[in-house]
Amino acid sequence: MALHETLTDFQVVELCRHRDSGRVVKISDEACVKFGWGVHPEEGENLRIAGEILNSSNIIRVPKFYRYFKKGMSGYLVMEYIEGRQPTESEYNDLVDKIMTVIRQFRDVRTEDNKPGSLAGGISRGYFWNSDYPNFQTTQQLEGWMNRRIHRSLPRVSFEGPGQELVFSHLDLTSRNIIRKDDGTLYLIDWESAGYYPKSFELAALKMVNVNSTQFDRKLQDALAEDLGPEGNLQAECITDAWYKADCYHFTPTEISNRPRPLFNIGPQER
Repeated sequence: MALHETLTDFQVVELCRHRDSGRVVKISDEACVKFGWGVHPEEGENLRIAGEILNSSNIIRVPKFYRYFKKGMSGYLVMEYIEGRQPTESEYNDLVDKIMTVIRQFRDVRTEDNKPGSLAGGISRGYFWNSDYPNFQTTQQLEGWMNRRIHRSLPRVSFEGPGQELVFSHLDLTSRNIIRKDDGTLYLIDWESAGYYPKSFELAALKMVNVNSTQFDRKLQDALAEDLGPEGNLQAECITDAWYKADCYHFTPTEISNRPRPLFNIGPQER
């Protein structure tokens, strides 16, 4: 049996004990552990489901999910260790074409219960939602969450009608999350933010990392913007604005919120 299969949860925790929270620790040639207070079970389920969907693809693969457990306030995600490197600038043009093909494949995968959120259902996780961690039950709740935060100068969003289906989304398609093995196989990592959302969310997520973007990120953003057209671009702009507002202002929690209300409101006024 492989080492990650024989280690107990306690032994995994001990291997990670002297590392910085949130880091990924290699525990063998076959496995690594992502751990920290921000590692939630939804990320493990996202990784597992993404692997089931994508690992038969000849374009891109996903590290295998081994196990998830929680100890104290920290989560521990044990997964396949991928030996490789990030793509180089000379590979960006070809890589953008491949990722666009993957994104189009994503859109063919739909949620069965028509609920936005993580791939297995439940709380939306990742940087964009960490002010509230909403647990959407309907598309209308997702609309309401966004429209409550979008600036009044922008139009309200609607996720009803053709082209607004909830589709398989990664929401962090930056170059740092792509690993190329020596044999050329591509792996897509970091599935924390993944879930079922309208297709414009993928572009909105790329816009959110624009400040620290690479040439690949900008090329992919341009390709996705062209693919979505004017209506999709405007919707992505509105979504981005809502995420920015959620990060800058405190909004009163609602019945779908899963983040405790702070004891004191410091900074921008509550809305």
